[in-house]
Amino acid sequence: MKKLFYFIIILIFGACSVTTEETEDNTNYGTNEGSASSPTELTVGTAKSGSVGRSGYSYYKFTTTSGAGSYKLAISSLSISDSYYSSASVYTSIYSNSGYTSSSGWNSESCLADCTLYFDYINLDNNTSYYLQMSGYGAVTYSLTVSQGGSEGSKNNPVELTLSTAHTGGKVEGYLYAFELRGNSFYKFTTTSADNYTLSMNNSDSLDCFLFTNSVYWVWGGGSSYVSDTHNGCTVGNNLSTTFKGSSGTGLTANTTYYLMIEQRGATALTTTYDNMTVAPEG
Repeated sequence: MKKLFYFIIILIFGACSVTTEETEDNTNYGTNEGSASSPTELTVGTAKSGSVGRSGYSYYKFTTTSGAGSYKLAISSLSISDSYYSSASVYTSIYSNSGYTSSSGWNSESCLADCTLYFDYINLDNNTSYYLQMSGYGAVTYSLTVSQGGSEGSKNNPVELTLSTAHTGGKVEGYLYAFELRGNSFYKFTTTSADNYTLSMNNSDSLDCFLFTNSVYWVWGGGSSYVSDTHNGCTVGNNLSTTFKGSSGTGLTANTTYYLMIEQRGATALTTTYDNMTVAPEG
């Protein structure tokens, strides 16, 4: 009788037992590179293969050894697996320091396929490190190439013009965008005497010029160092030329550094080159 009882118990438990099988996860999660404290170094002008995973970030930095001006990032050979978002493959943000804080960032863009990012055509300082943070909408691999863009100089490192000497190979890239500088090149020159000074240059696209008394290069509102447009402005167009007469119209001050900004006036982004850019005393 006891044997029968135990046999029945075994049958009951056997019937109630459930066999479970674990589902294998075949998702490709990819690989992240670098870290916020130790980003992977990119050399300007040299392609670097890289990757970013489905979660977390890859971190990079580059140093502007090619001089001040605009820079761009080409993302090529882009491949994604196990994507979870159909509209983009990778998301990239640029920062001015390794803290990767919102206050130090100014541009973020996504790419679905191979693309080039222009970082809002902002001019970067010379010999300065900038930092990239990338995230993926799947497991992503790519090739990254940072190169110099189509604008020259920056607010902190303007190109120095020698009086009466033509500056050749000048360039400016971007477009006109409200009050933000998204297509500008920055220059400076130092006067030798109190005089009017002329600007002439050969440019095939519509450009504008602005003269300032310091490197803030700001036209509007408080903090403006703009020298009055009445006596110093360019007429927007091709082949810029004007005479800088100072705020009062009696000439620029002797032995003083002035700051010149050339602005792209196109509604869409384009690159304009110019030769024979010359500032000279009227004499």
